[in-house]
Amino acid sequence: MKLPQSITLVGPSGSGITTVSKELESMGYEIIQPTLPDTPARDKARKAPHVYIAKIWDALDQGVALKDLGAYAQTLCDNIRKCRGNIIIFLHADIPVLTRRQEENRLKTRLSQEYNLPHQQALLIEQEVLKPFADVAQIKLDTTRMSPILARRTVNLLLSLQIPFETNSYEKLVDHVVSDFYHFFEGTPIVREMLSQQQAARQFNNDRDTYPSLFDEKVVEQSNHRVFLVGEGSSLIALNSAAWLLHKGYGQLICFYRIPAADLRFTTIENAMVIVCSNSGDTAEIKQNIDEGVLDRAALVAGITNHEKSALGRYCSAKGVLLPLNVPEEASIASTVGFFKSLLTAAAVLATVGDMLTGMTVYQCVFDDVSRLPSQLKDLFAQQRMNSMAAAAKELHRGLVKTNHGYLTAAGFFSDCLLAEASLKAKELARIHLEPIFHSLFHGPLNPDVSTALYLQDPLVSRNAMVKHVEKLRLYIPHVVTLGAHDLGVPNIPLAAGNPVNSLLLALVSLQLVFLLVGIERGYSLDEIQFPIRLSKVVVESPLG
Repeated sequence: MKLPQSITLVGPSGSGITTVSKELESMGYEIIQPTLPDTPARDKARKAPHVYIAKIWDALDQGVALKDLGAYAQTLCDNIRKCRGNIIIFLHADIPVLTRRQEENRLKTRLSQEYNLPHQQALLIEQEVLKPFADVAQIKLDTTRMSPILARRTVNLLLSLQIPFETNSYEKLVDHVVSDFYHFFEGTPIVREMLSQQQAARQFNNDRDTYPSLFDEKVVEQSNHRVFLVGEGSSLIALNSAAWLLHKGYGQLICFYRIPAADLRFTTIENAMVIVCSNSGDTAEIKQNIDEGVLDRAALVAGITNHEKSALGRYCSAKGVLLPLNVPEEASIASTVGFFKSLLTAAAVLATVGDMLTGMTVYQCVFDDVSRLPSQLKDLFAQQRMNSMAAAAKELHRGLVKTNHGYLTAAGFFSDCLLAEASLKAKELARIHLEPIFHSLFHGPLNPDVSTALYLQDPLVSRNAMVKHVEKLRLYIPHVVTLGAHDLGVPNIPLAAGNPVNSLLLALVSLQLVFLLVGIERGYSLDEIQFPIRLSKVVVESPLG
């Protein structure tokens, strides 16, 4: 959503004007302090986002009498309201709190200084003068019990979602927007990206007949029947997840090796099949492998990339099999449809090759199962499900108040297919480190400083086994949340048990939503959540300076 172009920030002394103005500056707004009621004429010429902080009391320097300040404020308010798209934010607090804040900071209101009025009397006059703004403000914040950071978080979220609201609590605001999640968040880039995974699933179904026709069965059969999965970061995770999904979920028995692209040149790949996944297709490691002829040693090279003109795309078009992801709108945001499509594409490729080698029908099973995925993904965004996710997010947040460190664990095929990517999403969306504990291996006391764990129920693991896993977790971890079909005696994010591929992808998208909610609970702005990695910020904050 696009932020408002013009904002007016107003409130009595001590209500938090300075604090909120700093937040608005960090959001890219220019701070302007108008005193004369000719704002609309000047506003039309302003191109950059801007904030008016009405300095009502400076009118005293222009000869406006104290008794006429109310009328002056009304005129200024009327003129500011004529500014196209202007949003008025009014801050206020209880008089005793405003008085205490001024005394603590050794500050005086303009009226106290020049008219020698007691703090409380001066503040009462300020409130009356500012009443025209209070009556029409779209956003009203009672900062009486708000810390400065919560006031900043509240304003940021309200402006990002562009909703009028009156509140005295960031927590109440979060509860309000989550209570109608789709209505408030459907226009945000992060949620649009999550929703686009439905279309990715539909497109995958439409390509059902495509993959087998891309591969020469004779070349596959004449290879040494070894498959190397090559990539970096999330791309390599997607390949690895797809391989374990087919192995544990569908019983496919092929020999595969997970190799980082940087290590491929140290590996013997003669007469083997190589599947390379890279969103850009132009990483230094991939270019080096191509330039040095490493990929030429393989019997077959299949490349999964979003850029057909990249080094990987050109190589596979000429000498191998190119599998374009066709993600229409790439965005460097935390929840990318690229991983979703990479996993599905890799599963289709491995199923195709595996069936050629083994004579199984895994490919058909996978596509039969995925046919129901789009409608199931849509159901994830139903408000009833969002309510359970919000409750789970609150429980996770409570356990993470003192530390950003928790545990993420599962058994069965989720352990191999989901933990790595889910842990990465927790870092990106919520700035929390959920350490993956593979195969639910808890032996004795864990880190005493960790009080939170998220357990993923695996559809291939019995309920009795999962009960034992959670019981062991609860011996050492006070805040345990589960995701799955069973109520195991702790807060649970319900997710019906289903076939392996759908269970995996539904769990992935559910975790994206949960971590988004945790990030909001923790007070991160939507901009921080959506764009977790900014090189300029990393450089500026580097201890090496």
